[in-house]
Amino acid sequence: MLGIGRGAAPGPQQQQHLPGQPAGAAAPVPPAHRFLQPIGQCDAALGDLLSELQRDPWPVPQGKRYLRSTGAALSIAVGLLECTYPNTGGRIMTFVGGPCSQGPGQVVDDELKHPIRSHHDIHKDNVRFMKKAIKHYDALALRAATNGHSVDIYSCALDQTGLLEMKQLCNSTGGHMVMGDSFNSSLFKQTFQRVFARDGRNDLKMAFNATLEVKCSRELKISGGIGSCVSLNVKSPSVSDVKIGMGNTVQWKLCTLNPSSTVAYFFEVVNQHAAPIPQGGRGCIQFITQYQHPSGQRRIRVTTLARKYVLA
Repeated sequence: MLGIGRGAAPGPQQQQHLPGQPAGAAAPVPPAHRFLQPIGQCDAALGDLLSELQRDPWPVPQGKRYLRSTGAALSIAVGLLECTYPNTGGRIMTFVGGPCSQGPGQVVDDELKHPIRSHHDIHKDNVRFMKKAIKHYDALALRAATNGHSVDIYSCALDQTGLLEMKQLCNSTGGHMVMGDSFNSSLFKQTFQRVFARDGRNDLKMAFNATLEVKCSRELKISGGIGSCVSLNVKSPSVSDVKIGMGNTVQWKLCTLNPSSTVAYFFEVVNQHAAPIPQGGRGCIQFITQYQHPSGQRRIRVTTLARKYVLA
């Protein structure tokens, strides 16, 4: 939780002191704890803050839009996790009620008489804010994906909110993108609840900060992968010259995984004519997936496949 609002009463864990420290001396507080806390330690303060939230009382002049700084808010959130928990599972949830109308990532100005870009505007390259906004959000997506943090976008509004410009945040990090008419609708509430679905052991049905490595037999080469992942640029003799999707690597980063996550990988058969594949020969592929379980454990899953070659 952000280090704002009421301070929590010191608990037993906060009163412990390290060996060699004088009794009564306060234990050093990690820098990250100034901003982020376990939900068990801040749920009361967080609940109070959420219950006290009110609609922005600042009047909006007639013919103007609400001033929203979505790009700046996302930049702060990405930077906060980037500094406090690099290369650790994390999730940023963004709730958007309208287009970003000021600051970095702006997709439209505050004049209602100026509509947000349309398909015709994009086709004619008559887009004032689009390219700069895409550049901003793409840079944030790369930073989040590099550190294993996923970004969800929940957009509920009757008009466009700039999801086209922000799409790479979800594409690169594997986050959810949900569109709706209202945050108060039962459909949205049911959808949002499914994000926190749990399994038989009461663990969240999601994994974080995964790395997937592909190994294959020598007559195969890896062309690339397509899905919500980013390349780790790990070179290998198994890398094909033919690039499909995110290629030139044998390892990919997946910021989040769930039971329905899907990534496609493409391979090329490169055996020489002088050394044909024998009749009934098999090609072997191995997927090595390392990920952070919701319990905090680091786990590895290895899947090995063998398939017979057939003549085309």
